[in-house]
Amino acid sequence: MKKSSVLVTGCAGFIGSNFVAAFEKRFPDFPIIGIDDFSTGRREALSPHITFYEGSICDERLVGKIFRKHKPKYVFHFAALPRVSYSVEFPAKTTLVNVYGTVLLLEHSRDYNVKRFIYSSSSSVYGGAKRMPTKEKENPPNPVSPYALEKYAGEPFCRIFSGLYGLDTVSLRYFNVFGPGQYGDSSYSTVISAWLEGTYFPKKRKIFLEGDGRQSRDFCFVGNVVDANIQAMRFHGKFSGEVFNIAEGQRTSLLAVKKAIEQMTNRKLYLEKHPPRKGDVRHTHADISKAREWFGYNPKFDFKTGLGKTVEWYMLRAVENAH
Repeated sequence: MKKSSVLVTGCAGFIGSNFVAAFEKRFPDFPIIGIDDFSTGRREALSPHITFYEGSICDERLVGKIFRKHKPKYVFHFAALPRVSYSVEFPAKTTLVNVYGTVLLLEHSRDYNVKRFIYSSSSSVYGGAKRMPTKEKENPPNPVSPYALEKYAGEPFCRIFSGLYGLDTVSLRYFNVFGPGQYGDSSYSTVISAWLEGTYFPKKRKIFLEGDGRQSRDFCFVGNVVDANIQAMRFHGKFSGEVFNIAEGQRTSLLAVKKAIEQMTNRKLYLEKHPPRKGDVRHTHADISKAREWFGYNPKFDFKTGLGKTVEWYMLRAVENAH
């Protein structure tokens, strides 16, 4: 394992930087090559120990150079322009990165004999799933936003590259990822990060609730997503484009999230009422049995534990900012 490297796209982003930190600890001798253009990633999240390239996954010359020089054995593809609401505003821009960028990486992975391409997909591909807990087979994709469609497009592309060229690929559908390193200071932020940002940095943003708060999500702590990616890399068989739900397998309403944050922070959340968000689904709840059976995925962190770690990270940031 020492001689080959891994390529991590979006290595300065929320999930990518958490993945790099965990991967370095577990495989200290395995060189990591990273690419990020900081469209959503942050310089301070970059690991100093990796070989880093600043630029876009849509830059054919740069992507070609990375593959030629480093010939990665595994590709972990986290880079994306995320968020449903952002894609509703900028569908062309997000399609370029999320679809073309993915296919460009697949093409180079094929040309440089990558052993496995691990694709970050999203639970948004289901739209409003007909059956819950949502199983991969019982719920055909029904994307209701540009982001969901873009993420879904990567999955058949992965499958086609496995079938046509023998490149082993796997698609992991993440459900509502949260955790340390997820900033809440953008208008497209996820609910947990936005509420914690507004709690600890009230000058930076106002906090609000979209809809009645009874909508629920299968919130998945980022540590579970990182584990799933490493387990997918270590799987001894062939995935051949298979798709897996990655979640905790439980759901929590937004009102319950509010209550949990208030208990952990000893602060009251005063939320402005906003109408429901366009392109959003009412409930998400994953069945994770397929990932468990195939490659032993078992979420180590439940919602409360993950939320506690996230609150700690925000507290630490607030203390650092105060000095």
